[in-house]
Amino acid sequence: MLVSNASTLILLAKIGVTRKFLNEFGEIIIPKEVEKEITEGNTFDSKILKNEIEDERITVKAIKSNTSKILKEFRMHKGEAEAYILYNECHAKAILTDDGELIKLCKLFEIPFINALAIITRMFEKGILTHAEACEYLQKLNDYGRYSKEVYNYFKQEVNCP
Repeated sequence: MLVSNASTLILLAKIGVTRKFLNEFGEIIIPKEVEKEITEGNTFDSKILKNEIEDERITVKAIKSNTSKILKEFRMHKGEAEAYILYNECHAKAILTDDGELIKLCKLFEIPFINALAIITRMFEKGILTHAEACEYLQKLNDYGRYSKEVYNYFKQEVNCP
């Protein structure tokens, strides 16, 4: 089981690989605050993610603990704080995130995290995506996301994109 904050799910929806990802990687759990973040508005990605929640491919779960301590100690939004708490409460395998502050927290506490670029790379390695698709999706993620040149180039090299 994986816990996700909003950033990675939104990016995967924007590039059109949400269904393929969920088919392959199984159960994704999100806290209630993340549900609000990914379904607000009337955007293309929010509609996709609403459908995945309605189809029970993404599970929404309330956290038991309070976020105030985390929010006081770290500069992150409530959705990221809830994802961190839910990860601990559910004993999940990893956190899906492309959020810089949550990534820092994960590194600090040695929590496994996976970003959208890594997901595309893994989907390519498993044969779910062709080389051309993987390169295209990595480029789109780089256009939408706020990745450093080094991070983007690392994953681009992993897939051997031009």
